[in-house]
Amino acid sequence: MIKINLLPLREEKRKERKRLDISVSILMLILTVLIGGYLYINVSGEIESLQIQIRSKKAEDARLTRKVGEIRVLKNKKKELQKKIGIINALNRQRLTAIKVMEELSIQVPDKIWFKSLTVRNHRLTITGISLDDQTLSNFISRLNHSVRFKNVWLQESKQIVLNQVKLKAFSLNCNVVTE
Repeated sequence: MIKINLLPLREEKRKERKRLDISVSILMLILTVLIGGYLYINVSGEIESLQIQIRSKKAEDARLTRKVGEIRVLKNKKKELQKKIGIINALNRQRLTAIKVMEELSIQVPDKIWFKSLTVRNHRLTITGISLDDQTLSNFISRLNHSVRFKNVWLQESKQIVLNQVKLKAFSLNCNVVTE
């Protein structure tokens, strides 16, 4: 009978298996490194992309913050202008009221009355002047009472004075000015 020594064949298979295990391990290591490299590059790209987006958003935020500041400044200017317009409109109304008061007084004043002063405060007109006599002053007060521009006319003071040897009546009266 022939005896065959199978030990070298087993040894050979073991070496072959070892080579195969080493090759598979090396391939696994290479594959792991390649996958890790790919993931690293991919994540690095995403990080860079996100950093670019962050810088873009910060720049946009800064731009919008400047715009908000400009809008606040414009709103403050608008409020100031609206106040100025309100003042101008009030002054125009007062100016027109003063013009209408003077116009109405020029219509209502009789020939024999002279004004010393006219004062308008808080829609109240105070007139001081001189009249030739009581009848002329009474006529003037009656005309003011019937005027649409003046209400609540009352004589505050009336006294006789002598001016250039002529007897005259100095007076002071008040009335409310009607504004439209």
